[in-house]
Amino acid sequence: MKVLVLGATGQLGSNLVRALLARGDQVRALVRPTSNLIAIKGLDVERVQGDLNDTDSLFRACDGVRVVYQTASYYPLQTIPAETATAQALAETRNLLAAVRRASIDRFVFTSTLTTIGSPTDRTRLADETCPFVSLYPDNPYLMSKAAMEKDVLEAARGGLPAVVVNPTAFFGPYDSKPTSGTQILMIAKRLMPGYIQGPVNAIDVRDVAVGLIRAAERGRIGERYILGNWNTTQKELNALIARVAGVMAPLVPVPFQVARYGSKLGDWAFRTVLRKPAPVPGFFVEMLRHMQQYDCSKAIRELDYPRNPVEHAIRDALAWFRANGYLAPAK
Repeated sequence: MKVLVLGATGQLGSNLVRALLARGDQVRALVRPTSNLIAIKGLDVERVQGDLNDTDSLFRACDGVRVVYQTASYYPLQTIPAETATAQALAETRNLLAAVRRASIDRFVFTSTLTTIGSPTDRTRLADETCPFVSLYPDNPYLMSKAAMEKDVLEAARGGLPAVVVNPTAFFGPYDSKPTSGTQILMIAKRLMPGYIQGPVNAIDVRDVAVGLIRAAERGRIGERYILGNWNTTQKELNALIARVAGVMAPLVPVPFQVARYGSKLGDWAFRTVLRKPAPVPGFFVEMLRHMQQYDCSKAIRELDYPRNPVEHAIRDALAWFRANGYLAPAK
């Protein structure tokens, strides 16, 4: 069948495109004129130009498809007021929802994030889909905009839109051209990350998330959200695994969260006021780490039956892709 993938040039989207093509689907990819196409180079996809701020382009992109996968919802590129970020996120999401409604598709799979899953009130159990979002930092543009988009999609589902929400945990793997999660891999492999912020985390192979999205379209219940995760671990253990696969020493120095938080805010201020450009790591990013936790993924495992391969394989393949594409020097 014909499907539309938004965010096809990103890490998750490009892996999703490959999974869809492997099962014989016709894939249409929405791309911007400025999109870096390296992650889908050579793939047999129909490319249509458009933008989430251009409703007419979304109408054209959705026309004639049966499933729409959104893997590229709004993400603030720098620290801006949470209200500004939320307004932009909702405008883009509502443009897409309007196009999806007009196209009368079978399923709309919306990729949200792990930070919209709140903490359980009973601290003896893991977080799951029943835990509502509660922000520890209401001024954080990422946290607030992501929660607002997810809420809008779930409200649309209650109004009859055939929408399913997936909440991937931290995913790793190849075709991370920006890079996103691969930044952690690259910094450790290049020995540029002597310290780390300790805390819980759940990690998964991006290719398993891609299959999970397809299963959500096939089997997911409308109006439900599904946590797609695999390995409950800690940042220390994850860093150690990345270092072992890369053949380098793991980061040794645990940095207290508040030190990292205020340091990132100072860096944000310095880049904005002195250098007049966005900080390479936005100040809001560290606050996102405090929302990471370990998750109960049993609902998604039971209903979607997605694969859960060893995260080590994902890290190994990410490193191979980075080396093959010039992000990292070849292994000696």
